[in-house]
Amino acid sequence: MLRTTHTSAVTEDQIDHLGHMNVMYYGVNALAGTRAVVADLPGWDGGFVVFDTYTRHHHEQLLGSRLEVRSSLLGADADAVRIHHELRNADTDQLAATFLHGLCPADGGVRSAVPAATIAGVDGEPLPDYAAPRSISLDADLLGSSPSLETLLERGLAFRHPRAVGAQECDADGRYRVEMAPALTWAGEQVEGEDPDHLHEMPDGSLLGWASMETRAVFGELPMVGTRVQSFAAGVAIHDKVVHRVNWCYDLDSGALLTAFESISLAFDVRGRRPLSIPPGYRARTERTIQPDLAPRAAV
Repeated sequence: MLRTTHTSAVTEDQIDHLGHMNVMYYGVNALAGTRAVVADLPGWDGGFVVFDTYTRHHHEQLLGSRLEVRSSLLGADADAVRIHHELRNADTDQLAATFLHGLCPADGGVRSAVPAATIAGVDGEPLPDYAAPRSISLDADLLGSSPSLETLLERGLAFRHPRAVGAQECDADGRYRVEMAPALTWAGEQVEGEDPDHLHEMPDGSLLGWASMETRAVFGELPMVGTRVQSFAAGVAIHDKVVHRVNWCYDLDSGALLTAFESISLAFDVRGRRPLSIPPGYRARTERTIQPDLAPRAAV
């Protein structure tokens, strides 16, 4: 059974260039719900790391919207916890987004197994149909099937220039904060010539932007302050209205893969607030850069 674990309201600083709440703040709300759920679990007071997140966006939320996170524990043992969240508009009950979080102990150890009586619902209960993935597979080994750092460099797929992880991204011990996860993909100076995919005027008067529909992020390890990192990106498929992309962030000194981020982005008319078929010119440019062999694959 779902219970309310967090409430908030959409503020002006959360509104992005598409005129609605930025995807980052959907994640911030869900993470607050995860913290509330874990706080009630016996033996899990030693800290945790969210190592796998899946998000499915349902309806955009605008300035002033009052939001509620409603959560249930799908499964838990001594090694990991799986949590389902729903983000809803508190006034209309409209579903804004659904989430699946997988987390483990922060210190690499184990916690006490969670008694079945503390679990809301049945242990191992599947996700509701409306929260199940549409185009992203949760069976894909997002880290294990990732290309090597050398492959990404050879193909010229740099998305951001190399940078050092800043203190503002880390906790008092200098370890990366999980709520800053989007910065591993998006922070840093844009590579010259990289299309920022913000807003594009179309001949028919529409204003093309890209709205996030589904994302999944998996973390191999979290860096420390000062770690030299670089983000890379590739489109792996293009359809009528959506583009399937994957981003990777590597530790440039050790060569370790820090995170892989998979996304389904919808072509969106900002003025008409509606989906668009991808315009022919944009489609032609994108098709020339698609790298289908880099799409995530299931573990063998």
